[in-house]
Amino acid sequence: MKQYLMMAAGILCLASCSAEKGQVSVTVPADAPKQLVVSHYLVSDMVNAKNREDLKTVTDTFDVSGGKFSFPVDERGAARYLIQTDNLVGVDFFTQPGETLTIDIEQLNPLRYSVAGSELMDDITRLQKVTEPLEQEYEAMAQKGNVTMDDVQAFMKRYDQALLDFIKANPKSPAVAYAMFNLQGESLKDAYDNMTPEAKNSILFPVIEKQVEGDKEQVEKERELERKMQELSDGKHEAPAFTLKDLQGKNVSLSDFRGKWVVLDFWGSWCGWCIKGMPKLKEAYKQYAGKIEVIGIDCNETEEAWRAGVAKNELPWVNVYNPRDSKLLEQYMIQGFPTKVIVNPEGKIADITIGEDPTFYTKLANFVK
Repeated sequence: MKQYLMMAAGILCLASCSAEKGQVSVTVPADAPKQLVVSHYLVSDMVNAKNREDLKTVTDTFDVSGGKFSFPVDERGAARYLIQTDNLVGVDFFTQPGETLTIDIEQLNPLRYSVAGSELMDDITRLQKVTEPLEQEYEAMAQKGNVTMDDVQAFMKRYDQALLDFIKANPKSPAVAYAMFNLQGESLKDAYDNMTPEAKNSILFPVIEKQVEGDKEQVEKERELERKMQELSDGKHEAPAFTLKDLQGKNVSLSDFRGKWVVLDFWGSWCGWCIKGMPKLKEAYKQYAGKIEVIGIDCNETEEAWRAGVAKNELPWVNVYNPRDSKLLEQYMIQGFPTKVIVNPEGKIADITIGEDPTFYTKLANFVK
């Protein structure tokens, strides 16, 4: 009897050891490939990584048999997994040692799947059912074209609200941290400050701590940059001098235009918003003919692409090429494209406008008058 009890105990030990290791079981549709690639990295590496190499990604290939395959969970700690498919997103999920998850990939294109087996993934799946329709709506909107910055901002406000609604309705969920991945600024700070102890027990909480820290640093940098830009554009600072080549290979210097209002348009043919703003800038150039000069400063592309972009968009003003080794973007503190800088007749910066902002033309009109 004792021998049987020892054998039974051994069997139970094997069962418990197996359960502790954890496993992911995956069901795939009939059109799935015969092999699938699964990559993963530890959540701790997500927190500490400074570049992609620091993630120490582990990649394995598994055979699909009878529409199924499985693989063990990494015993070293909580990890993020990705089952690679033809879809650019892939099956994305999190797990930790000892957990047993089941994944049902309903279809590959477009990708539809669900993950179950842990409170975290159960809640993430519930959240994804809310956000996926919004993401599909955005993709459809982007494909139609003619999307304005107001359209994008309105969508992002709705998307953020969906995340905040989930957090409010599920304050103790470990998926609160996951919902916070796509928040930033005040929304992220408020959600972080109001996290419950239960939500902080999530394996993803260290990632959010790092994100909040980085977001705070970014906000401080942006505020400092805004302060410097306001200081630079107070009408008292000399516009940094430059000499660049035009389409004919001749030198063009900012000092050549002293005595006139000058608009420096930092752009690139690769920049959609730059191109969308060209018609409006052409109207202003025609309206203020003889009163202003526009210098289009092409950035971050080859000379061939620059020349083709100028020709295609029929840009009537002075066009110059800014080589990649130039320090001009740094000197003018260019943070985005397009950026338009208004230089007054005395050669001093009167205004800096980032992005395609209609208020630029109001400011230009006031200056020219």
